[in-house]
Amino acid sequence: MFTIREAVREDNEELLRLEEKSPQGTGISIVIDRDDYFYRSTLHANGKVLIAEEEGKIVGVMAYALKDVLIGGEKERVAYFYDLRGEVSYRRSMKRGLFRLWKAVHAEIEAGGAAFIYGHVKADNHPSLNVATKIGARIAASFSVLSISTLPGKAEELDPHLDDLEAEVDRLEELVGERSLRPLSLKEPYMRGAELGYLNGIYRLEEGRSFAQVSAWDLSRIYRGRVVRMPITLRLLGALLNPAAKFLPLPRIPKVGEKIAYLQLFDPVCRGEDGERLLKALLARLQRRAHANGFDIITMFVYQDDPLAAIPRFFPQKVLRYHTMVRPVLSEELPPRPLYLDIRDV
Repeated sequence: MFTIREAVREDNEELLRLEEKSPQGTGISIVIDRDDYFYRSTLHANGKVLIAEEEGKIVGVMAYALKDVLIGGEKERVAYFYDLRGEVSYRRSMKRGLFRLWKAVHAEIEAGGAAFIYGHVKADNHPSLNVATKIGARIAASFSVLSISTLPGKAEELDPHLDDLEAEVDRLEELVGERSLRPLSLKEPYMRGAELGYLNGIYRLEEGRSFAQVSAWDLSRIYRGRVVRMPITLRLLGALLNPAAKFLPLPRIPKVGEKIAYLQLFDPVCRGEDGERLLKALLARLQRRAHANGFDIITMFVYQDDPLAAIPRFFPQKVLRYHTMVRPVLSEELPPRPLYLDIRDV
């Protein structure tokens, strides 16, 4: 018998097992080890997780959150979908339950008054892209995720600017402007992040009229990555670099089976003629600061058409591509660019 219901805390362990069978990436393949499957829903005021069961076994899961955001400078209700997962035998076909799960989620979202549904899908995750396309979603924008290893070495002091967080968020809100998908107030995610201990700091470098800043988030207490597959070329590079990385400021390549702690950087901004140089210098400082605090990887998230910042070049580095998929509900129009990337959505 096939049923759809809201997930409860007692489902946590089975959902974590389902997540473990859903590694991300081609080349380097990483699975996310969570302590709490529901942590993403706790970040949203209106988050909900639905599961599909057959004969008492969870065969699919999909979560969503209703949010009020800015679209074209106006308040709009939207829905963010995430954590779409299917048990292995269900992934190849939407006919065996996942499509019915999507229809149930869509019905709830429509009843909630959302103008459209959106989610983020890795550009090389073709099964998920096919699912998103089948349900009527289109690519609204694309963003990049820069990944660089942390480095040993002297960690220079950086002010996290948490003493007057409200003023810092007001400053950031003015820089971001009224772009699409931005929360009505950035204080909501930032204050919630500080309350939960996830906001590590807002770091900035300034020279004359130029400056660069990023917001750093630490969720390593509730999830870490784990490498399950790695190309032979990177394994060989790791065998060469890792012994020396114990003593020299060299990147360390994780081994298969190792867990990875991330420091995630959002809302990058660079202003002035030296802004891009300062952004790269800021990341270089954070590489050492993060290493001293037990992080393995720094990741920075930037929309490809973001007017505030771009991905700087490091060696070595890895840049992943994601698409923001939008499925209209009440209108056929996609949200105007540029879009805002909410930390709670990633």
